Amino acid sequence: MLTILNPVAQPHVGTGASTPQIADLAGKTVGILTNHWKSMDRMGERIALQLKAVYHAADVRFYDVPINGAMANKVKASAIADCDAAIVGLAN
Repeated sequence: MLTILNPVAQPHVGTGASTPQIADLAGKTVGILTNHWKSMDRMGERIALQLKAVYHAADVRFYDVPINGAMANKVKASAIADCDAAIVGLAN
């Protein structure tokens, strides 16, 4: 017997609340969460340069997340406390 698994799910019904947005990154601190795949490290470096040069971010901070598994609560708390926005990257 053959079983076909269909990965299609029902559309998510939102609450109507919009996602928080930052109008401008000038003067803001942006975190980049990286699992240290080479591609993410390279992208993170380039993104950091652009955030400062083009968007005038005051600071860009990198946070380490494990390749396999959840981010440590301490790392999550630091990123939330220290940053105005965060980029979560898994550039595998």
